[in-house]
Amino acid sequence: MTQKLLRSLLILLCLFLPATARAQENCLVILTSFSELPFKALVDDFSAREQCQVRVVYRRTLPAIRLLTDDNQPKVDLIISSSPTLFQTLAEHKLLAKLNQPFDMPPWLGSHSLPSGDYVLPVAYSGIGLMYNRDYLSKYQLPQPKSWQDLARPEFSGHVMMSSPAHSGTTHMMVENILQSEGWDNGWALLMRIGGNLSSLSARSFGVSDAISRGLVGAGPVIDNYANTARSHFNYVDFNYLPDTVILPTYCALSASASHPDTAKRFISYLLSETGQANLSQPALSKIRLSDASLASHSRFVIDKERLFMRNNVIKALFEQAISQQVPKLRYTWEAIIKAEGAMKQTEANQQTIAAAKALASKVPITEAEATSGAMQQLFAGYEQEPSAEMERTMQRWRMQVADQLEQAMAKVRTLEYP
Repeated sequence: MTQKLLRSLLILLCLFLPATARAQENCLVILTSFSELPFKALVDDFSAREQCQVRVVYRRTLPAIRLLTDDNQPKVDLIISSSPTLFQTLAEHKLLAKLNQPFDMPPWLGSHSLPSGDYVLPVAYSGIGLMYNRDYLSKYQLPQPKSWQDLARPEFSGHVMMSSPAHSGTTHMMVENILQSEGWDNGWALLMRIGGNLSSLSARSFGVSDAISRGLVGAGPVIDNYANTARSHFNYVDFNYLPDTVILPTYCALSASASHPDTAKRFISYLLSETGQANLSQPALSKIRLSDASLASHSRFVIDKERLFMRNNVIKALFEQAISQQVPKLRYTWEAIIKAEGAMKQTEANQQTIAAAKALASKVPITEAEATSGAMQQLFAGYEQEPSAEMERTMQRWRMQVADQLEQAMAKVRTLEYP
């Protein structure tokens, strides 16, 4: 009787196991740089419609590239991100497959987007601006920031947070926005001054909006959907678009190693459908649907993508050495400069000395011509994979040069005359 029962159980197990196993299989694997909770609602809706399990892998830009180039990692079907440099890098390494999916790009989006060819499709877009915590600003008697220059004001020292272009594709676009609109020297001077006001750098771009919402810092640059999501939960959080904000399309691309290409294409069709566009614009994600050109119509600024791609790795490495690795020293130096400027004797000699100190604290080790030179591009070609010994030495030299300049600036401050 016992053997008969066991046999029956084994038969039942064999009958039901394949169906159960099939139900657990992933019908789609998505790699995205978006934050988990907002994106999950969108995926859950598609998963319910398709009656299948969708797996989402969340990675920052650089780890995403490493994952896609590692044969030991799980195969990805679809990549979704707002980082054009991510898709440019993937295209260069032939890691994308043709979509063969017809799409009529809105005319106003063309200048802001990657070419809508066979490999990449925009499905929504965002802008960038400054998010701030009104209660925090009131506590420290700080004004509401409306421009990059506001974040560089002396009173914001220790009250600002941002991410790094090496860790965030959207932050990379923000940095290029400054460099291309202000020029190389003035742009880096502004970035170095903002660097002197940082309390810290966030490892993820959405970590900035989280820190502001929690009252850890007062303000910082973020992509609008993070700010809008926070505003839907916290009435003390607010946001201002930057003048001539960068337009950041949300792109989809099919992985060359996709195991489920048909499901991936159906997901893109879902995103472009009325239902998908409506879900993308819900508070959880707060993306702007393609039928809404209002934000783009108020922004004249367009990123020069050739420059963006050409110096992609150099900008990331330079920001790391000049700002990310120098935050405490930058803050200490700029606080000393500002304090001295207000207390020193207003003589011509002192004015020249303080100007020289500011110049030293504002300068990066290379020129724009050097950053875009063929030799520099070749040297930093492997930045997102395996840095060479020469690349490491170059970055160390940059880091030491900036540190030395900050020490020189401090030395000049000490020579000032006071009443």
